[in-house]
Amino acid sequence: MNRRKPELQAIDLATWPGIAWTDLDSEARKAIRQRMHALELFVQGEPVHTIEKSTGVNRRQLYRWLERGLSLHPDGCVFGFRALQPHSRVTPYARLTGIVVQGERGSRGTAGAFAQLLERYPVLGTWLRLQVKRRRVTIEQVHTDGRLHTRLHGLQPLHVAFLQECRAAGLTVADYPFNTDGRAIRSLGARLKAEMLRTFAAGARAAGASHLKGLPYHDNEASVPSAKRPYQVVEFDGHRLDIRLKIVVRDQLGFEHEFEIERVWLLAIIDVCTRAVLGFHIALGREYSRYDVIKTIENALEPHRTRSFTIAGLAFDARDGFPSQRLPELGYVTWEWMKLDNAKANLANESLAAMCEFVGCCVDAGPKYSPDERPYIERFFGTIASRLSSRLPGYTGSHPRDLRRALADPKGNLRLFVSLDELEELVEYAIGSYHGTPHAGLNNVTPLDARSV
Repeated sequence: MNRRKPELQAIDLATWPGIAWTDLDSEARKAIRQRMHALELFVQGEPVHTIEKSTGVNRRQLYRWLERGLSLHPDGCVFGFRALQPHSRVTPYARLTGIVVQGERGSRGTAGAFAQLLERYPVLGTWLRLQVKRRRVTIEQVHTDGRLHTRLHGLQPLHVAFLQECRAAGLTVADYPFNTDGRAIRSLGARLKAEMLRTFAAGARAAGASHLKGLPYHDNEASVPSAKRPYQVVEFDGHRLDIRLKIVVRDQLGFEHEFEIERVWLLAIIDVCTRAVLGFHIALGREYSRYDVIKTIENALEPHRTRSFTIAGLAFDARDGFPSQRLPELGYVTWEWMKLDNAKANLANESLAAMCEFVGCCVDAGPKYSPDERPYIERFFGTIASRLSSRLPGYTGSHPRDLRRALADPKGNLRLFVSLDELEELVEYAIGSYHGTPHAGLNNVTPLDARSV
């Protein structure tokens, strides 16, 4: 009978993060493989005494490695096999004793004292993060002696201000950091450097970047997660197609009346993980409304219906199509997060009710005038503009001197229009072909193949 704890019986080593073997020498690789083999035997249900005899691993070490491997890493995953590396820490060092003054040069043995200070006085840690956010200290990379180093600018003034904050918190000359030789300036610099290099976005901003494409202006990492699986994060936006559209209306007497519309909107919802378009909608008018937003959500949820093309030579290849056509079980599947802009139609009560109450997703409206907050949907609209709308007759161009505008309207022939039915078929074909085209952001895998994996 297996008397082990249920949490130890349910361990799946296949999901544990691996080890960078190229950074280890032959002896370290041999030791880690021995430890991994012992853990594999333990998970398979082998008795502990048998594991000790076959691998030479002590049972205390075995349980210690299991506990370390199940510890949570700062990246959000468990440490896994990374915890088996020699001299690796799974928990930060925590100092328990205070600082004792030793001689005229101050205190010695101050390991972990700065972290202990911030833990006891959280207001100091909050103040430091605020200074980093305000860029009171910056970072740069310099090459010295053939090596790359990071250097802080503005550390001295910030250190003086930090000591003032310590005095305001009630610390005296007998307390840390005043009882040390350098007043903890090196610990302060290390803490600031670790805070600024915590993420790529934070490091880029600390180096002077004002904004990075696809990254938020503020520290919003805890809100919208990175898309690691399909239907986790989607992006929604509307794009104005720069074309003239002909609307034909038949009256009661059977006469046809033609109208020209120069405002055509394409609304789409794209899955961030696979770059697949879940649904789209074409809206006519100066601006799209909340009802157009709801219609786009409806089209994204419903299984895609196969369309019969009336334009000659227009047909899908075997690799083209839509996700719900390739996998019918994707019909009516909802998503977890939706990223959109601050358009009035997007934030209307009816639109939010459809997204939050009916779909049950979380909505993230980014800052105003920031299309880079939704890079995938913007890149998709750029593809549609280059492959579809700019090649149609009646293309109005992106600016008055656009050469493509003159090519799409030869000799000023205003009879060259695109009807609404033709535009719907062309958009259907363009998106279906886009799903069957290898995507560079997916390692040259098509969006449909990425969804099928």
